[in-house]
Amino acid sequence: MAEQILTQIEVDALLRGLSNGDIKTEAEKQAEEDYGDVRPYDFTSQDRVVRGKFPALEMINEKFSRSLRSSVFNLLRRSVDIFSEGTRTVKYEEFLRNLQVPSSLNIFQLYPLRGYGLLAIDPSLVFIIVDSYFGGDGRFHTRIEGRDFTNVEQAVVKKIVDVIFQEMNEVWKAVEPVDFRLTRSEMNPQFVNFIGHAEHVIISAFRMEIESASNSFFFCLPYSTIEPIRDKLLGTQRIDATEIDAKWTENLKDQFCGVALQLTSDIGKAEISVNDLVGLKVGDIIQLDRKAKDFLEVSIEGIPKLLARPGVMDSQYAVKVMDLIKERG
Repeated sequence: MAEQILTQIEVDALLRGLSNGDIKTEAEKQAEEDYGDVRPYDFTSQDRVVRGKFPALEMINEKFSRSLRSSVFNLLRRSVDIFSEGTRTVKYEEFLRNLQVPSSLNIFQLYPLRGYGLLAIDPSLVFIIVDSYFGGDGRFHTRIEGRDFTNVEQAVVKKIVDVIFQEMNEVWKAVEPVDFRLTRSEMNPQFVNFIGHAEHVIISAFRMEIESASNSFFFCLPYSTIEPIRDKLLGTQRIDATEIDAKWTENLKDQFCGVALQLTSDIGKAEISVNDLVGLKVGDIIQLDRKAKDFLEVSIEGIPKLLARPGVMDSQYAVKVMDLIKERG
């Protein structure tokens, strides 16, 4: 009888099944029979239950997606839309399992916090960015799978990564000043094992649309890294206070300063009877309630604000501001 030999593909599949638990060894099968429905629990395991949302992190992501648009536009000179697609908590191995090969995998340190994080950019988005950077229509028509990024493609992606980290540094200041520091970049998920596969990570998903093409990129933050600032990420007060962008505030101030206001000044008032009114004729003099040496009251949009003296400037009547009217109250 001929001896059957496994192919390399079958060997790889067998090893992968053993490592992720799909295929059980004899010892594991025996343990299941011994315990029945009871499963042993390891108290030293990192398999913690992480529940709940981080409102401040959600708001950071929303603000980041808005601020990144202009920065990417300045780099690509293309219309860009960026959307935050929420956060979720998963095990690191689950996140890695969904990554394609190749992907732009950028490991960073979230200084001064301990540990590392990962910025993962989908390969389709990488090629969209590269094509747009060199003047294309953003639609990459060649095969993506099965090849690494070229040096030129990696250089363009590095520009985008730098911009992304700069914007993240700015929006995080509202909650906790941190510095996203790139340590290295990889293309294969097998080489980004900076934490245990069983650890929980918080995934922030974003979608970038460049004209008619779009795809996703992700921030992966280990729960253990952000745990020291967990209470800050659970709150919203601090980031709410700075939610309005400084640029938006400056634009509003510029527009506000250009608004035209009506300014009026009365020389005085008087009361006359109906008989006097009916008998008025050219040359009559009406005495007002102000003396010649008194200041005139100048109103802005009907509200008295200034005291002034009347005069003439460039053949036109004018007033010279002498004092401000203090608010009553």
